[in-house]
Amino acid sequence: MKCRHSLFAAALCAPLMLSGCAAIPRDIQGNNSPILQKNFNQIHMAPNLYTGQQVRLGGRVINVINLPKQTLLEIAVLPLNSAARPQLNKPYQGRLIARSDRFLDPVNYRNHLLTVLGTLSGSEMGKIGSAPYTFVRLNIQGIQLWQVSETQPPVAAWDYGIGPNWPLSWQNQHNSDLGWGWYPILQPETASVH
Repeated sequence: MKCRHSLFAAALCAPLMLSGCAAIPRDIQGNNSPILQKNFNQIHMAPNLYTGQQVRLGGRVINVINLPKQTLLEIAVLPLNSAARPQLNKPYQGRLIARSDRFLDPVNYRNHLLTVLGTLSGSEMGKIGSAPYTFVRLNIQGIQLWQVSETQPPVAAWDYGIGPNWPLSWQNQHNSDLGWGWYPILQPETASVH
């Protein structure tokens, strides 16, 4: 009898627990290897050590180069969260060149956030401005573009009592900075990746 109650409770709780998990889009799921979402700094220090291994990396597309039979994306790499989305509040870790066998329109990719799944193919020398740089190379197997949405808490159009909208002359006469009562508290804008 206890077993039935446990199974029933597990069946009820499983959807609730799974709803909190962030799903990784199918195009960038990969083969679940342990290297899949490795720290880019480790890969950048020894790219030939990881050649042929599947990885998931993401960031902001800096440049798109269309060639006759392929497209190269220069990506400024950001760490990824558990849902494989670039983390906007983290510093960039470096750059990589991602190669696709199909045409990718620069309008759809340049300056956008994305996550790519692919196999590492070593490194190549290039330049960022006039400074030499070693780029990690990756052959793309899947791409996920992300949209950034900025949210700002609503600000009330009115206040109750004496607050920051009270006439400045009254505050000066009564040596009061803010007064009393309810007034909206402004919070900084936040951005999230969807």
